[in-house]
Amino acid sequence: MCAGVMAQTEKVKLGVKAGLNISSLTLNENELDSTNKTGFTAGLMTEIPLAKNFSIQPELLYSQQGMKLSYSDPEVENSHYKSTIALNYLNIPIMLKYYVVKGFSIQAGPQVGILLKANNEYQDNFLGYNNQEKMDLKDYSNGVDASANFGLGYQFKDKFYLDARYNMSYTNVFKDVTANTNYVINSDMKNRNFQITIGYFFK
Repeated sequence: MCAGVMAQTEKVKLGVKAGLNISSLTLNENELDSTNKTGFTAGLMTEIPLAKNFSIQPELLYSQQGMKLSYSDPEVENSHYKSTIALNYLNIPIMLKYYVVKGFSIQAGPQVGILLKANNEYQDNFLGYNNQEKMDLKDYSNGVDASANFGLGYQFKDKFYLDARYNMSYTNVFKDVTANTNYVINSDMKNRNFQITIGYFFK
């Protein structure tokens, strides 16, 4: 009802957005060194006015996430391991936006992610013997990721859009598996992602 009333004075806007992900996975393994993985995100968005200073913004985004891992055994010469876990999602965030002042909003909302691809590309060296492979992790992964977003956004000239968000997953990325997956995944891993995007709303 609110959306119907507001639609008489405020227009629903459709737009596109793209930007940068800086992602990681929670990790309890002390022997492995983890670093963030950068990736790309892009997709569609629409802003629907609800009430004064409030709107809702559903989105459909392709998102590259994951993390990088490394390990080195100090007791064994020429022994190291490097890995990149790449997770590609189709994310569907639904953000509630509150405009503090004109153009500037604070945002929060849930997100559902559908896993499209999961790979572990790794290289190891043991006593001078090199091995480089790419492992498909899709069968070891949960297909749906549920998370929450928190962020800030700014619109100028009612067309151009900039936002920054932190995404925190509360479901596990991987299943409880015992198969050999090069010991880099476990069932406690959850997505963490910082995202910066720019966008454009069509009139």
